[in-house]
Amino acid sequence: MLFTALNLFLFAALAVDEPVKLKERATLKGHSDTVNVVAFSPDGKWLASASDDDTVRIWDTSSNKQSTQLKGHSDSVLGLAFSPDGVLLASAGADNVVRIWDLPAGKERAALKGHTDQVNSVAFSPSGRLIATASDDESVMIWEVATFKKIATLKGHTDAVNAVAFSPDGKLLVTGSSDDTLKTWDAATFHERSILKGHSDTVNAVSFAPDGKLLASASSDMTVRLWDVASGKEIASLEGHSQGVLAVAFAPDGKRLASGGEDDVIKIWDVATRKELALLEGHTDWVNDVAFSPDGSTLASAGNEGTVKLWSIPARFHSAEK
Repeated sequence: MLFTALNLFLFAALAVDEPVKLKERATLKGHSDTVNVVAFSPDGKWLASASDDDTVRIWDTSSNKQSTQLKGHSDSVLGLAFSPDGVLLASAGADNVVRIWDLPAGKERAALKGHTDQVNSVAFSPSGRLIATASDDESVMIWEVATFKKIATLKGHTDAVNAVAFSPDGKLLVTGSSDDTLKTWDAATFHERSILKGHSDTVNAVSFAPDGKLLASASSDMTVRLWDVASGKEIASLEGHSQGVLAVAFAPDGKRLASGGEDDVIKIWDVATRKELALLEGHTDWVNDVAFSPDGSTLASAGNEGTVKLWSIPARFHSAEK
């Protein structure tokens, strides 16, 4: 009896550290090619997805049905961002153009032209006043939403810029590049603030924690790294993916982090302990992007096989209390 009880105790103790395996709640089908990116609207009512089929699709999150299809790009759509008020959607394309869509009207509002190579990522500032775009032409461009005119070009990376994000307070901009570095920029002067070095391969994605104190980066070196924004120092390396990591996103409460990559899986991490909490399996090819719903209860993922998957995140992984 003692031996059995001891074995059960040890098994239970070990099981605590084993990641929970989760299966998808729904699979959204409609794209005819690779899905590159997903984004939730600020109110969580809509999910946007973009694909190598040159389209952007808008899904109703209450029914998981496609609501709108936006056509205008002449090549793959690689980046998406909702404006803070949810009225506009920006899409970045391999056609070197960023298109701005008026969602209530379902029509294109503007086309931002200036990059000389594909545009990989796009972000609105928290105020909604600015748009930042990142390109294979090694530059980041800043656009004024009121006029849709370019007001600055940020140069410093020595290879493609794959990711761009504003800090939650709007004071900083971060970029990730194929030159294996991240850079932070002053969002008022657009001057380079710091270079974050640590990755040994391409930086594919970046995400700020909701409080702006931490920054996460995903790399082809198979790691997710956490950085202290104030000091620019690396504070942790999350290792567990068996191939390159393509996507990373903080949960709205800042306590959890999701990553996805070329090993076809998604991992949920505890930010404080750096431990893997959950393993999400269901995609049959690379996971190109991940995004949490505003309430943290749902994770959306973009698959190389051409689907969008929705995952229910257990309350203990996203509630305010542990």
